[in-house]
Amino acid sequence: MPQDEEYLTGSNRNTNTMTISELPGKPFGIVLEFAIFLIMMGLTLSGTAIRNVLLYRTCVHSLHHDMDECRGFLSPVKTNDTNDLEEEVQKYVTYVSTVITVIESLGPAFLSLFLGVWSDTHGRKPLIVWPLFGQAMTGILIVVYAMLDNLGPWWYTLAVIPLSLSGAFTVLFTGAMCYISDVTITQNTSLRMTMMEIAVSAGSVVGSLISSYVLKAVGNVYLLLIAATLFVIAYAVTNIQLQESLTGAVQGTLSSVFDYLLIKEMITECFKRRPNNLRTQLLLLTFANSLNVFIMYGMSGIEYMYTREKLHWALEDFTQFSAASVLISFLGSFVGVTVIQKYLRVNDLAFSIISFLSSAGEYIVKAFAVLSWHMYLSAGVTVFGSLSSPLIRSYLTKILPVEDIAKVFALMCAIEGIYPLIAPVIFNTLYNVTLTTFPGAVCLLTSAINVSCIVMLLFVAFFRWKTHTTPYQTISVNSNDDNEAE
Repeated sequence: MPQDEEYLTGSNRNTNTMTISELPGKPFGIVLEFAIFLIMMGLTLSGTAIRNVLLYRTCVHSLHHDMDECRGFLSPVKTNDTNDLEEEVQKYVTYVSTVITVIESLGPAFLSLFLGVWSDTHGRKPLIVWPLFGQAMTGILIVVYAMLDNLGPWWYTLAVIPLSLSGAFTVLFTGAMCYISDVTITQNTSLRMTMMEIAVSAGSVVGSLISSYVLKAVGNVYLLLIAATLFVIAYAVTNIQLQESLTGAVQGTLSSVFDYLLIKEMITECFKRRPNNLRTQLLLLTFANSLNVFIMYGMSGIEYMYTREKLHWALEDFTQFSAASVLISFLGSFVGVTVIQKYLRVNDLAFSIISFLSSAGEYIVKAFAVLSWHMYLSAGVTVFGSLSSPLIRSYLTKILPVEDIAKVFALMCAIEGIYPLIAPVIFNTLYNVTLTTFPGAVCLLTSAINVSCIVMLLFVAFFRWKTHTTPYQTISVNSNDDNEAE
C-alpha cells in the first residue's frame, strides 16, 4: 500500500519544467522547529495563568465581587474560597473568551484566502515571520494588561489585535507546511511534518511542567513577561536565521497581498475536475484535517474550567495533567512514525484513521470522568491522537502535483481560519447550557466530530482502493476530456 501514495507524483511529472515551488530536497536545520517550540512553550507557560487573571478580573470588575473573595482565582493551588462563585464567573468568562477568539480569528480568516497562493511568488518566509512578530507584540500587550489591575476582562481583547492582523497560527502553519514541502524530499515528508508536531508537543510539555512552579516563584506579571520574551526570541531567531525556501522569490508589497486573482487561482485549482475522484479526495482530506482546528478552538479554555468544575482541580493539577498528556502524545508520535510506519509499513491514510479513532476514545473517557485517574486514562487512549494532522498533510504532498500543494494548503488554512469564528460559539454555548447537568457534553460533541473524520477518511480509502495505481494525468480546466473525470 505505501507505494499507492506516490502514484500521482511519479514519472508523469515533467521534470524539464520546474515551478518556483518545485524544489529538490535540501539539507535542513531546525530553525523553524526551534521557533515553534519557543512559541508553544510560551503559550502553555502563560495560558492557564491568563485564564486565572481573566477569572479574577471578571469576578472583581464585571461581577463586582470583593477583591478578597475573588483572589482565590489567581492561586495556582485550588482553594474552597471560590466554590460559590465558580459557576457564575465561568459562565461570564466563556462569553469573554468567545469574543477574544473571534477577534483573534478575523484577521487569519481573511488573510488565509490570499497568502497561500501569494507565497508561491513572494516566498514562504513572510508567512512564518509575520505571525511571530504579531505574537511577540500581543505578548508584550498582555504583560501591560496584567500590570494594570484596574482593567476589566474586556480590555484583554485589545491585546490580541496584533496577532490577528498578522495572521496568527493559521498563516504561520500555512507557511510552515509549504516551507517543509519545499525543502523536504517525498520520502521524508511524514517525518518532517511529525517533527513540527513534536516541536509543538515538546514546547507544550515544557511549558506545562514549569508553569505552576514559575507562577509560584515570580507571580503572574513576571510569568507573562517570560512568555513574551520567548515570543520575541522566536521572532528574532526566525527573522535572522531562517532562509527563504524558494529560489527566485520576489519581494511583495501590501497591495500585492490583497489581489482577488489569488483567491480565484486557489479556488480554480482546488475545485477543478481531476481523475480518479481526486477532487473529492482532496476535499474530504481537507475538511477532515481542518476539523482538528475546529476542535482545538472549541475546547480551548473549556477543558481547564471543566476540570475545575467536575474534578475540582487547581492550576497545578491541570498543568501536570497537560504535561503528561502531551508527553504521551509526543512519544506516540515518535514511535508511530519512526517505528510503526517504518517497520509495519502502515501508510499515512491508514494511520490517520487510527489517530482519529484514538482521539474519539479520548473524549468519551473525559466525558464520563469522575476521578482524576480517568483523565490520565484518556491521555493513554489518545497516544496516537496528534498524528492525524501531520500525516494528512504528508499524504497530500504525495498525491498532489507539486505546483498544487501550496494552493491546497491555502484552502485548508482558509477553512481553518473560519472555524475559530464558529467553534467557540458552539462549544461555549453548549458548555454553559450543560454546566449544571452534564458538562461532559462538549467532550461527546468532540468525539462525534472525530468519528465524522474517520468516515471521511474511509471514503478516501475506498476511492484509493477503486483506482489502485492508475497514473495521474493533469487535466486542464478547459479540457474536452472533463467528461471522463470525476
